[in-house]
Amino acid sequence: MRNDFKISYSRINTYLFCSYKYKLIYVDNLYIPLNANITFGHIIHKSLESFHRGQRHSLEILFECYDEAWKNDGFAYPQQIFEYYKHGRQILKNYYKSFCKIKSKVLYVEKAFDTNIGKYRFIGIIDRIDKYPDGSYEIIDYKTHMKVWNQEDVDKDLQLSFYAYACKNVFNFYPSKISMYFLSENKKVYTKRLQNEILDAISIATTIAENIAAENFNPNISKCQNCDFKLKCKHSKYKTEK
Repeated sequence: MRNDFKISYSRINTYLFCSYKYKLIYVDNLYIPLNANITFGHIIHKSLESFHRGQRHSLEILFECYDEAWKNDGFAYPQQIFEYYKHGRQILKNYYKSFCKIKSKVLYVEKAFDTNIGKYRFIGIIDRIDKYPDGSYEIIDYKTHMKVWNQEDVDKDLQLSFYAYACKNVFNFYPSKISMYFLSENKKVYTKRLQNEILDAISIATTIAENIAAENFNPNISKCQNCDFKLKCKHSKYKTEK
């Protein structure tokens, strides 16, 4: 395999789940079928991006952004569309109440970065970066699923480690606050990253990149039950027989 491929958190996370799933998506170019959760996550992210990029901020404008971002793709039936739509409005209503109380300035939304980890190109998008009056920064990662992670899981999250790396190496600041924002519960869980934790994450990324370059795509059949390709993958015991 050529060594000029891109790596990112989502690609690394996919490889960690199952390296053969990585091959199916990023080498064979198969697509994960849309479902309600995927579509809803995209809608909420797009709504908040449009809202924060605008010059005026009100709950009515946030709802307008939501309606403009809404798509019915991926939902299974009309009642599900209604339920998710109603849930989304409540999420945004709670979000707006909290937004009105913040002391920071929203500096960037959906901020892309493009850097290197060793000889490999490393890309990503940070959901939000805030700047406080004292000059400090906070990076925020939105989550739209229902479950709020415990502190240990947030502390170990690779994505936030990569974001901290990008802030230091691309944007020339180190975030004094790092948070995962669980929008369904309108709750932030704060964490921090020490230099050695960032280096550990980069080491993982480098190792995975080397394995991808070497085309090490061995299936992890213990994950088949929870895989999006369990009905298609030739290694899955759940695959549809023809």
